[in-house]
Order: sequence, then C-alpha cells, then structure tokens
Amino acid sequence: MRLFVLALALVFTLGGSCENVPPSRPIVAGPTLGRPGDSLQFAARSVDAEEDSISYMFDWGDGSQSSWSEPRGSGIEYALPHVFADSGFLGVRARARSAGQESDWSDSFFVRIRDFGPLPPTRPENNGPDTVPAGDTVWFVTKAGHPLGERVAFQFDWGDTLGEWSGFEDPDEWVSQSHPYGSAGVFAVRARAKDTLEHVGAWSKPETLWVVDSFFAAAERARFR
Repeated sequence: MRLFVLALALVFTLGGSCENVPPSRPIVAGPTLGRPGDSLQFAARSVDAEEDSISYMFDWGDGSQSSWSEPRGSGIEYALPHVFADSGFLGVRARARSAGQESDWSDSFFVRIRDFGPLPPTRPENNGPDTVPAGDTVWFVTKAGHPLGERVAFQFDWGDTLGEWSGFEDPDEWVSQSHPYGSAGVFAVRARAKDTLEHVGAWSKPETLWVVDSFFAAAERARFR
C-alpha cells in the first residue's frame, strides 16, 4: 500500500512539472511618428516553449484595447492597424496567450502623434556671387526634409516679391529656382515648404543678396582684376 501511495505521488509530481507555461512577453514594433487619423500598423511577436499557437491583444495607450486575435504559430508576427484620434506621446504594448496562459504586458513602444508638416528648408544658396548687377537673373537652391518622408513643394520669398509654389519633390532633394532683380537693393531670400496635405512649414533662415546698379557692379569687378 505504501508503495502505491508513493507511486501515485510521483505521478502527480511529474504531472505538475509538465504544467503549461505562458508564452514570452511580446516584442512590439511599428512607426514612431504619425498624424491623428492615420492608419498605423503595429506588430507583436512572442514564442511559446511548448510550441502552442499564440493569440495577441494590443493596448494602444489611448484608453482602448484590441480584442484577442486568432491563434497563430509560435514566433510568427501578428500585425494590426490602429487609428489615433488625438495628438500625444503614446505607449503601445501587447500581451500574448497560449493554451489559456497569458504573458505579462510587453514593454511600451512609443509613438508620437501630431499634425506633422515639413521641416524648414536649408538656407537658400546662391551659386554665384553675393553681389549682382540690377537686371540679372539669380539662381538659388534649397532642400527640406519631412518627418513622415512625404513629398514637398517649395516657395521662395525673393525679398522683393513672393514666388509661386514649385511642384512636389522627394524630401531632401535639392530644388533650384531663379528670379530676376530689376532694381538695386539688399534682399533677404528665404524659402518654405509644404506637403501634399497642404501643411506649410516655417521659413528658412534668410540669405542676403546685394543688387547694385550696373555702373557700380562694373566698377567693383574692375577693382578686383
């Protein structure tokens, strides 16, 4: 009888050692920037020691959570889109479930949501001299980035008039435009950018251009010969 009790205790002990354990805490990845109303996709991945299928739940950091996903294989990434209604710096996290066992929440993956627009362009550069005679057409180049990698258009303030918007270009691509100066003066040339959603960025730092009468320009050139 004593041997039977010991054998039964051993069976329960071994059975307890095989109890299913929760899957690992998921790892979350996704975009770090977005606008209110954008559909942003986040992914989570976990592994299960027993190779059981895994379901996922997201906490979006804005007071809402997803429902549990359909089970998928251990280690297979699960992705889900979410739309944030308001601006903020929000922590997205996920948890995993397999065979009725739930993991702890993952570390928060932070995303900044606001109405992003283009960055200020670089200071316009004149490929020629800083002093030109009245009547000359002067070329300037600039470029601008965008936090979301969107295409941008440019407008120059020539100092004596406001230019037309250019076509849209890839971010951080150099753009050149020209302008004729009909009268003498000191002009501050600057540029700004907008994206395809009509978000207009700040003006660049100005570049100074001296436009002089033709007589003085000729005298200045002769002085340095």
